[in-house]
Order: sequence, then structure tokens, then C-alpha cells
Amino acid sequence: MKQNLDVVIIGGAITGSVLALALSSVCQHQMQIAIVEKNVPNYAEQGGFDARSIALAYGSLQKLAQIRPLALNGDLAQLVYAMATPIKQIQVSDQGHFGKTTLKADELRLSELGVVVELAKLGEKLSNLISQQPNIELFCPDTVANIERTTEQCEITLHSGKALTAQLLVACDGIQSQVAQQCGVNTQFIKDYQQSAIIANVMLAEPHRNHAFERFTHQGPFALLPLNEKMMSLVWCVADPTEPMAMSDSEFLHALQQQFGWKLGKFLQVSKRFVYPLSSQKSESHMHHRLAIVGNASQLLHPVAGQGFNLGMRDLFELATQLGKVFAQGKDLGDHDILQAFAQQRQADQTRIMQSTSGLISLFSCEFLPMQVARNLALLGLSHCSLARNAVAHRALGW
Repeated sequence: MKQNLDVVIIGGAITGSVLALALSSVCQHQMQIAIVEKNVPNYAEQGGFDARSIALAYGSLQKLAQIRPLALNGDLAQLVYAMATPIKQIQVSDQGHFGKTTLKADELRLSELGVVVELAKLGEKLSNLISQQPNIELFCPDTVANIERTTEQCEITLHSGKALTAQLLVACDGIQSQVAQQCGVNTQFIKDYQQSAIIANVMLAEPHRNHAFERFTHQGPFALLPLNEKMMSLVWCVADPTEPMAMSDSEFLHALQQQFGWKLGKFLQVSKRFVYPLSSQKSESHMHHRLAIVGNASQLLHPVAGQGFNLGMRDLFELATQLGKVFAQGKDLGDHDILQAFAQQRQADQTRIMQSTSGLISLFSCEFLPMQVARNLALLGLSHCSLARNAVAHRALGW
């Protein structure tokens, strides 16, 4: 027997879970939603000193504040704040050069520029919330075996044998989305940055005071984000990760100290290291017949300036807002014009962020002397002009 739903979301990680809760909230918990997720998460193994983290910009937190799930005394932003570390300021510098600037929350009359939260902690809280929503059903572990889209609905068959029907299918299954490809939407490879990102957590001798750092080096960007009082999340982009990944912990900490300096005191300990190659990719379209594509299934960015995840958040919030209006009017959630309007509404922001992140990498990797001077004068100018600095900060905040 087929189970009739309004929306089926493929991918139950952070993006898919937040989308489900956002849709439920804007529809007063009346929309019938399913999430299909292939992996059963082990939050205990993913946590602790080895935990991976994400940075949520202030703009994303404002949107989360509008989501009020059932069984939660408050909104999603309050849930995140309770387990997150605030970022009070961000220092941006160019290694070996004079240019640097600092973006400060208090200059913008904000309590923070954003927060850093462990993925495992956030994932576990969202999973618990999903299980308490009577209108959201989770199929996990399970995967899509077949998708049939008719003029009136989507028919999804899972490998477990379950059959679902819905007005709309949403792909939240990450880059190179299998769901999008099954529906005829391929992923375009935009650029190979010829860099890899090394991800780890680092224990400090001194408190970080809720400061974050983004340093541009000749190999690529280097970022440190605050976690607990003396721990920071590291993203180190390098041309060849072979040597740093093969180093002992003490050798790696020494190399890290050479790259960053001593403004945070001595680096004492490093967690397990992860590495992944860096490229930019995007889906050919963000919608298709009865299909919406969001998050990393829609676009993958270089991690510089931490824009990728927050861009995906803006995508899903826009989709939830549009679908909420349609649901209230009793109209078809999978209507082509509605999905096309969503895609067009998001296009300018997506293009701007993809171009700006790629442009930053090109700008700060250029060894041409006049370009080096120009970018450092720009950083110096930002440090002396609060209006320009605040304009940059507003873009980074997702406003």
C-alpha cells in the first residue's frame, strides 16, 4: 500500500532535518512530510575531541529563530545557542604581508557574528526533535530504489519495499545528488582549486576569547574557529596534503604554529585529522518536474569565509517560505511555476556567493606583486574604514 504525503525529503542530515522542521513550522505542523536517510548516525563516535563543526552566520540564526517545532520549548535558534560557541570577532590577514582587518560584533551592535556548533551535537538534537513531530516520518536506514514522476505526483519506491507518493520531492542528499541524477539533473564541475582541506580540532594554551581567524597563505586559506574555552576548529587548505597528513601530532602542531604564530599561545594537542579535495560544483538546475534541489545537492563551494553551508540554509528557508504560502492556499506544492519562482529567487544570491568565494581564492593566491600590494591596501583600508568594514561584515552575516 502506498503512503500518501505532501513532501518527501531525500537526505536526513542537517539540511534535510532543518528543512523538514521549517516546513512543518510554517504550515502549523499540518504538512505530511517524510525523510529518507541511508545512514544511521552514531553520534557518540562523532563527538568528543574529534568532533567536526560548522559555523552558522547570524543571518542563519535569525531564520532558525522562526522555526518552532512541537515538543521544543522555544525555537531552533535557542536550541543552537545552548550548545554553540559564539564568534565575537574575525581577524582576516594575508600571511607575510602588512594587510589585515578585524570584523567585530560590537561594531555592528550584535552579540555575535555567528556561532560554531559541533555537527554531532546538532544532529542528535535535530534527530530527537524529528522523532517527536507527529507529521514527520523518518525512513532510516533506507534508500530510493525508483522514482516515477507523473503530472500529478511523485511515486517513490524505497529499497525496503515501502512505496510513497507526494506532491514534491526534495533532494538534500549532498553533492553529486543521486536523486537529482535519477530525475535527469546532472552536476556541473566548475573548478578544481588544486587544494585539499585538512580538518581538525586544536587545543590551545590560552583562551581564544571567542575570536576567529582567517589567514590567506600562498598554499590556500587557513581558518581557526572557536569551540570551547581553549579549543578551536581548524580548516587548513594546502596544495598537497600528503606531508601534513603523514606528520606525527607533534610535527603537525609545530607546522601549525609556524603558519599561525603565537597570538593564541602554544598549540598543545590536535585531534584526528580529516582531508578532502576542494572544488566548486553546482547542479544544472535547482528544480525540475516536481523536484527541488537544496544544500550541497545544489552547490558545493570552497570553504573560504564559511559561506557554503549558510548559502544552503538560505536556499531551504526560501523554499520553506514559498511552500508554506502554497500549502495555506491549498495549491499543488509541486507546481512548475512555484518551483521555477523559487529557483529564480535564489539564483542571484547563489551566483554572487559562488563568484565571490572563487574570486577570494584567486585574489589571495596571486603572486603578482601589484596584486599583492592591492589586496593588502584593501585590507588596510577596511581596517581604517568602519563603513566599508561593516558592509563586508553584513555580506558575511548572510544579510
